[in-house]
Amino acid sequence: MKRISRLLTFVLCAALIAALSPAFAPEKRIRAEERSIFQIESELKECQSMLNSLKSELAGITSDIAELERQSGQTDKLLESYQAEIEALQAEYDINIAIKESYDHKKADVAAQIAMTEENYNYHRDMYKNLMQFIYENSSVNTFELLFTSDSISDYLSKRDNFNDIMDSAAGIMRQIKSNVSDLEILQEDLSETQQVYEKYLSDLARSELELQSKIKQYETIAESLGLNAEELREQYSGKNAKVAELTARIKKLEEERNVFYSRDSVFMWPLKPYVSYRLTSYYGYRGNPFGGPGTEWHSGIDLACALNSEIVASRMGTVTTAGWNGGYGNCVVIYHGNGISTLYGHMNRIADGIKVGATVQKGQVIGYVGTTGRSTGYHLHFSVLNTNDPSNVGGYVNPDKYLPDGYYQKR
Repeated sequence: MKRISRLLTFVLCAALIAALSPAFAPEKRIRAEERSIFQIESELKECQSMLNSLKSELAGITSDIAELERQSGQTDKLLESYQAEIEALQAEYDINIAIKESYDHKKADVAAQIAMTEENYNYHRDMYKNLMQFIYENSSVNTFELLFTSDSISDYLSKRDNFNDIMDSAAGIMRQIKSNVSDLEILQEDLSETQQVYEKYLSDLARSELELQSKIKQYETIAESLGLNAEELREQYSGKNAKVAELTARIKKLEEERNVFYSRDSVFMWPLKPYVSYRLTSYYGYRGNPFGGPGTEWHSGIDLACALNSEIVASRMGTVTTAGWNGGYGNCVVIYHGNGISTLYGHMNRIADGIKVGATVQKGQVIGYVGTTGRSTGYHLHFSVLNTNDPSNVGGYVNPDKYLPDGYYQKR
């Protein structure tokens, strides 16, 4: 009898231990250096955003390059017109240079003529002065004196002719002096007119040179700007394109890392410990007002009524994104599992130690204890699934029936 009693005791103990053990053995803990799915997808989202931004910038640069090439054709025409204007201005400048040089020669020639005429004037003036001096000194000699002082009629005639010749020479010299003076006046007037025209051409020359240099400067500026802008844009495009390749490679690596994470834990488990007795009191969708009010209200998950402080477990491995008071859900934990999927556990009496935002939890790990905090009518777990990638979502919430394992409640 004692043996049977001991055997029954052993069997009961074994059964109790089995009942207290979780139906799903917890997975090995993630290595401390391994990143959470939340971190992976956060970086993936950031990289994708940067990639989209870079692609947008590349599209803008491509458009700028196309516009620059379009402008380049127009600029080439403009530069051609500038080149034609420069050639015309250069021709005008060369003509003005040639005119200036011709007037330089003319001025030099007129100046030489003036110098020669002045020299002739001075020569004839000195001759006339000397001749007048001689005539003045011999002005007292009359015809009778000249006759009586002559040795013969022939000598007299010769002296008289010489005197007449002197007087004729004086008259001729006077005429030459007058001619020299007239020539000097004409030459001086010609030189003055030449100088005026010369100064005008000097002004035209300076103007044409300024226009030429200005047009050349405009041409060089446009040509240089066109070349620099194109080079700068192509350098920007090359740099950003390299960054796009780098980000694309990084995104591929992150996606592979995420796929490894998904393949490691893709099946949901029941969110209560296996020994916990429960009763499903509300489904996902419209329900009657649990507080006795009129009409119906939308319910974003399922409600599982059970004893106070019953253990709540993570239905899948993931990263904690909410751990604390959450409005009508009271004490609440939200776990992100990747690929836009999260699970929500509401109305907890308290949240388990170590469960905080950013923490990585494993499937089957205790995350809190059943309570009735927030908008609640009694002890129960409110369990929701959120999936922003599911088109059937209502405010982000989807029917948990599609995710939870069969056999725990009658699914609709």
